[in-house]
Amino acid sequence: MSRAIEFLEAHQSPTPSRWREDAQWRRDNEYWLQYSRYITLQVLRAMDEQSVTQVELAKRMGCTQQYVSNLLKGCSNMTLETIARLENALSIDLIKSALTYVHGYGSPVSSRPQYLNDSAGEELDPDIKTSDYVDGYRPRRKSK
Repeated sequence: MSRAIEFLEAHQSPTPSRWREDAQWRRDNEYWLQYSRYITLQVLRAMDEQSVTQVELAKRMGCTQQYVSNLLKGCSNMTLETIARLENALSIDLIKSALTYVHGYGSPVSSRPQYLNDSAGEELDPDIKTSDYVDGYRPRRKSK
């Protein structure tokens, strides 16, 4: 017998692999996993920007660090209460941004960006640059 086969047999797990079941579970739950991953990335980004550790976040949320660690793995089916506690602890908006990010929710995305004091359906001059729409300044409508 070759050394490779001997090595593999010596290090074989006593329990069978569950990779097929795990892969099927991910396929079956892909829809909500998209939300979970997105929320996890937003929380991690906010934690990084605010220099908040898992221990500090756990204190702010009133839970354990282990619970926060499980949430940050990206595979937790979070309740609305948990999401609200995350939002409150980090002063961020997760639900609105997640609904916008994951397809199928929210209002239809406009073909053009929305700006401050921008009224829906009002035609703006296409020659005006995006930077002209900042700080509440609103260019005049295009003359007809």
